[in-house]
Amino acid sequence: MAETNSVQAAKIVAGKKLMPADSHGRQRVLIATLPATHDAYAINDTIFLGRVPANTRFLLGGVIGVADAGTASSTVDIGIRNTQTGVVIDADGLAAGVDISTAAVVKCDTGDLIAKASEYFTPAEVDVYATVKGAALKADQKMKFQIPYVTD
Repeated sequence: MAETNSVQAAKIVAGKKLMPADSHGRQRVLIATLPATHDAYAINDTIFLGRVPANTRFLLGGVIGVADAGTASSTVDIGIRNTQTGVVIDADGLAAGVDISTAAVVKCDTGDLIAKASEYFTPAEVDVYATVKGAALKADQKMKFQIPYVTD
């Protein structure tokens, strides 16, 4: 039977060094919780969730815990921007159109930077942020974002 090497295994066979985020890196989770009391957020308002270092690889398995029903048709996108310049790298690269209108634990790993077997590493330190889409986010809606990644 034939054996095919993964991208990482091919580097090992070739004697190349693997970056920690490429193989056997330490998994971490960016956790961001909305304040217990907050105003409603309008469509296209952004929520700064946190910051990750350069050479980070986002993983599948991100979720948002939505504690109570929100506004009908309310969704969020999750993206990244360069910390130093503020330039958006991908506004929905981690998640696109995540439904936050009902109480549930919902997947937030549908963006093109991590879905479909993508191999994306952050080029620099980046800010992770959510953008309100679909309908306004209701006041005091409780949500917790958990976004896994590998770095050092």
